[in-house]
Amino acid sequence: MKTSITTFLAATFLSVSSSIVAEPYEDALRATVRITNGKASGTGFFVVTGDKSDPERQHLLITAAHVLRDMAGDTCTIIFRAQAEGGEFVRKEVALTIQKDKKPLWEQHKELDVAVIAMNLPEGLDIKPFKDSQIAAVRFAEEGKVKVGQNICIPCFPANLEANPAGWPILRRGSIASHPLIPLSGAKTFFVDSFSFGGESGAPVVLWVKDKAYVVGLITSMQRQTDKTKMPFEERTVHTPLGLGIAVQSPFIRQVIEQWQNKSAK
Repeated sequence: MKTSITTFLAATFLSVSSSIVAEPYEDALRATVRITNGKASGTGFFVVTGDKSDPERQHLLITAAHVLRDMAGDTCTIIFRAQAEGGEFVRKEVALTIQKDKKPLWEQHKELDVAVIAMNLPEGLDIKPFKDSQIAAVRFAEEGKVKVGQNICIPCFPANLEANPAGWPILRRGSIASHPLIPLSGAKTFFVDSFSFGGESGAPVVLWVKDKAYVVGLITSMQRQTDKTKMPFEERTVHTPLGLGIAVQSPFIRQVIEQWQNKSAK
């Protein structure tokens, strides 16, 4: 009898613990979307500013600036999900205007490959944007809450791959591979020990602090080794991925959001 009770309690504890841990992971997935024009593709995530009573509350799409530059034309498609009757998730594709008269409607960071654009979200979507307070400020690194060796996750669309027909992102894992992360002037980007592929640009790098998700970076590219060989009748260039993603630190995401807000206020 004791064995049965112990087994039951252990199973219950694991079940409860798993549900507690799983929720932030699911929230990170729900904040993340795919950006595509049918040929080019990238990842983005939503941040909501202010609370529901704030008249200037906005839903902001954050991504790598080159993702939006690679979208030919004035619009791109954002892949959302919605929950249908019976609980099944279905794909929802929504057009977003990103350019007018050949001028971008999005705001890019003054130095780095990070961009932001506001979007009015249609009703019925299953999306849970990060709060602006979940974009980690510089004090996180200064207080040691963000440091080398910490485990992180990256919801994304590697090689334009979706987890299922509904368009959910794939959750990848890795760790922070750079030290030190401060001062910011010398560490604007950092390495993530995780293989990166095309389609992941713009993905959030997510860290858990006391079971709450914080965005600590944004994937912009991958690190690779380039080898060139030259023979009498042939020249070859081989790029070898090193299993390292390159991410912009989150305080610079906060800066581009502030740029957007200042521009919108004018």
